[in-house]
Amino acid sequence: TVGGFQEVTASKDGDRALGVISASPAFMMNSHLSGGQYVALKGRVPVKVIGTISKGDRLVATDEGYAKKSEGHVDVFAIALNSDDRAEVKLVESVVL
Repeated sequence: TVGGFQEVTASKDGDRALGVISASPAFMMNSHLSGGQYVALKGRVPVKVIGTISKGDRLVATDEGYAKKSEGHVDVFAIALNSDDRAEVKLVESVVL
C-alpha cells in the first residue's frame, strides 16, 4: 500500500496491494540499502495465500498480510497459477498484475 512512514507497508482488507514481498527477485533495485525488503511489483512470484485456491482465482489483500480468493472485490492484484485445497496459509505461484 502507498502511504505511511515507510515505503513498504502491509495492505489491509479492502486495500489495493501494489506488490508482494519476494525472497528471490529477478531484479534487486536498491540492493546497496540495508534493512529493506524486495518487492515484486509485477510478474510470476510465490504469494502467501490463506484459504482454498484454484488455478485462475483472482487474489486480493487481507488484514493478516496474506492474499485470499476474491469474492467480487475490485482490488485484485494477482491471479493464482496453481490450485491448493488446504485451508491454512501457504505459498501459491501467482502472477502479480
